[in-house]
Amino acid sequence: MKILSAMELEALLQGAKVIEEDGYGLKVARLVGGDFLKLYRRKRLLSSALWSAPAQRFAENAARLKQLGIIAPNIVDTLLIPQHKLNGVRYQPLPGQTLRDHWRALGSHARDGEIERFGSFLGKLHQLGVYFRSLHLGNVLYMPNHRFGLIDLSDMTITGKPLGRWKRKRNLQHMLRYTEDSAWLAQEHHIALLRGYSQQCGNKSAERLAKDLHNLRPGGDRL
Repeated sequence: MKILSAMELEALLQGAKVIEEDGYGLKVARLVGGDFLKLYRRKRLLSSALWSAPAQRFAENAARLKQLGIIAPNIVDTLLIPQHKLNGVRYQPLPGQTLRDHWRALGSHARDGEIERFGSFLGKLHQLGVYFRSLHLGNVLYMPNHRFGLIDLSDMTITGKPLGRWKRKRNLQHMLRYTEDSAWLAQEHHIALLRGYSQQCGNKSAERLAKDLHNLRPGGDRL
């Protein structure tokens, strides 16, 4: 990781556009040249960031995803800013729009076909052993070439072995936390989602996912 002083970070952020911030400060910025800078801060004395910096995990996951044929951002640099207890990743943003925004613009019939494609993509991730804990429709991009890309990659593990049922269910649970996503995936287009999922994972896995989908939808059981 490249070490930056507080002054060097300030210079890097000169003229940048704030994309996301919270009560602790800046989280994501678009730099003058077009790159994105995502910053992580250690908020607790004892934290996993002490031995596994989120920025480094982001970069490593991006490289691993590309090896698996999944589109991910190109990493420019990983940064450490000790004075502010920050680490960061500088990367080139992917073109396209979030899947949530893309689906909003579609009619029901067109969306059904796209959700079948997403079901196949989700199944591919699960078969490849990609456990993306933060998976939701705002972290999947619809690319100009009609493929899917992933962003916000620090909260991810990649084992190379198909995920067990518990992790698949947890993945689904996280996506259904968002009202709009849940309405599409668990209600209006759930058949299309399962149809696509079965293409990658087989009918038995799709049947198990269907049961989990039913239990996790509003009014169903919870984990």
